[in-house]
Amino acid sequence: MSEQALTTEQQSPAPQAREKLPNHRVFTYALGDVANNLSFQMTSMFLMVYMTDIAGLGAGIAGTIYAVTKIWAGFTDLFAGQTVDRANTRWGRLRPWILFGATPLAIIFVLLFSVPAGLSATATVAWIFLFDAAFQLAYSFVNIPYGSLASAMTQDAVDRSRLSGARSIGSSITGVALSAVVAPQFQDTTADDVRLRFTLTCIGLGVLAVILYLICFANSREVVPRSVGKISIRRSLGMVRQNGPLLTLCAGAFFLLAAMFTMSAVAMYYARDVLGNAGWYTFLMLAQAVGTVLVASLVPGITVRFGKRKGYVGAAAVAILAFVLIYFVPPGSLPMAVVAWFVFGFGTGGTNALMFSMQADTVDYGEWKTGVRSEGGSYSILSFIRKCGQGIGGLVGAAVIGAFGYAAGSPTQSPEAMQGIRIACGAAPAVFAVLATLVMLRYPLTTETHRQLVEELNERRTRNVVKSALGVETEEIAAVELGDRRTTLIHTEGTAPVIITLFERDGAGAGEIGRMLADRLGVPFIDQKFSSERLAAADVQALTTDSGFDKWLRTMSYGATTDADLACGADIATNHTIATGNSQEVLSAVKQGGVILGRNATLVLANAVGALHVRLVAPIGKRIERVVARTGLSPSAAAERISIEDRIRAELSQRLYQWNPNHDEDYDLVINTGSITYEQVVDIIEEAYFSKYPRTTGGDEE
Repeated sequence: MSEQALTTEQQSPAPQAREKLPNHRVFTYALGDVANNLSFQMTSMFLMVYMTDIAGLGAGIAGTIYAVTKIWAGFTDLFAGQTVDRANTRWGRLRPWILFGATPLAIIFVLLFSVPAGLSATATVAWIFLFDAAFQLAYSFVNIPYGSLASAMTQDAVDRSRLSGARSIGSSITGVALSAVVAPQFQDTTADDVRLRFTLTCIGLGVLAVILYLICFANSREVVPRSVGKISIRRSLGMVRQNGPLLTLCAGAFFLLAAMFTMSAVAMYYARDVLGNAGWYTFLMLAQAVGTVLVASLVPGITVRFGKRKGYVGAAAVAILAFVLIYFVPPGSLPMAVVAWFVFGFGTGGTNALMFSMQADTVDYGEWKTGVRSEGGSYSILSFIRKCGQGIGGLVGAAVIGAFGYAAGSPTQSPEAMQGIRIACGAAPAVFAVLATLVMLRYPLTTETHRQLVEELNERRTRNVVKSALGVETEEIAAVELGDRRTTLIHTEGTAPVIITLFERDGAGAGEIGRMLADRLGVPFIDQKFSSERLAAADVQALTTDSGFDKWLRTMSYGATTDADLACGADIATNHTIATGNSQEVLSAVKQGGVILGRNATLVLANAVGALHVRLVAPIGKRIERVVARTGLSPSAAAERISIEDRIRAELSQRLYQWNPNHDEDYDLVINTGSITYEQVVDIIEEAYFSKYPRTTGGDEE
């Protein structure tokens, strides 16, 4: 090994152990969203029926209040998003909003559902409208920092997916539990103590929410520095005008959320008046939650097999079927209603999960189209449109039941009123869902289109980093000169440096082979950034255990929540920041050449002249044998570690770069190290390298 190579390897930081976020932090973070949904789902599911049956407002007025305050919530989210980062305390930038915002939010929530008896109609409208508007503002200043907290707790994309998955599960469970506590109280809304009982219920929920917020605050830590920036509305609107896929997605989101909230705003009426028992609403919510959780766990597979657009359209078709079933459920038929609500949860859960995934793709398109990447602006626009859809949905649901003669407080409803409830829960949402489907059929980003633009984006980013961060000029050369897609020449004293990237299935010997190869070529060896090999055998399983529950939790992501737009945007922005930083590190490390292991270098340097990309594999038995010898683990523990390492590496690459490192076509060589010696592997790679680059590199041929 040359003196230069030795010096560089010694100065290169040792690979870090991947430290898994403790389970108790994941759990207590999820408790924050349970607290969120005690109030958010309470207003979404029960505020409409509270206004008509307890406060005594007409359905049309109640729907108008519901719509205006939901749209107002879109503005408060934008305002909160621009404000929360200004705080800088000993607790961080985000956690203080949870600490100090929880109690005011709970107080306003209780007052919203505590309209005094005897108020005039005008005073009742004013009370509900003002406290609902105040609630939306207070909720934004707790929910927005809470959603952004996940990106501040860890830079690990896998752990952030666990956090968002736990949040989704918490949201689903809260909806079912809340319906079990609150729904039966609407069976008879004429009782003398109904207002007091409702106020006491809300006090209990408010106290519980504050406790859960405080637990979340106490157990979370902001360990990732946040860059302070504002979302420019003008800039966001300018970006949206040039982003056709985002416009299409926003239109589809508007109609989808209108469908969901037309139904959810009046579903309580359906359970009580059509099915005949307010308490049965709990069974409907449970069926919906099961459908939502099931499809959210299936979405990754659906995306791979069918693509996001087809998956979305298919899920929307399922949602349309659900609305049709809801419309035709016979009076008092709980089993058929449960089936309909399960199908509803499956359909809307699938579209919701895919919507967030497709939104990330539109951010890539915006960067490709305009050269400006704006996760915050993109997700802010989508969040606002979704809130508008929620408001319009509630307005339509209330208007329909009002137009068909719904009689608040009556023990029985007329056939016309019953028909109105069916239309509001089934037919009207079906129309909105059909419109969403028709819109999304025009969504232009197919799987192949997105793959191509991401490939081009990665190449642009590589050039930009080379030029701006490293001070090295890049040059375009004709691809035909090398017979492949490599067109980026990194000048180093007139030649392209010798670069070999290695990616392995754990146990294929890349570490040993990489060091031998670097020694042979006289270039530095750059080790992978994260490795469990540095850990003691007793610690390997503790820090890399990836249980079936963890894997399932990560598939949930944001699929089971309808109020995480900006949190999802923060997550995507953090992934991009991490990927950009990694690309800079990779390019800096190989500026003078090198053998680099992992770090997604195969993708970062995909188009670099002078780079050879190698994937190392071996039979599982041989890999287990090597890991046992290297770590002292038992064969079963070694097999488990190999499975985890391979899965986590691929998952990180997918989340940070939308790249599957196990695709052989991305490599120049794929070598089975189980059938030949490491020395022979080095010989093959060296011969292939100098066969490909006999003139364009500064390496020494033998």
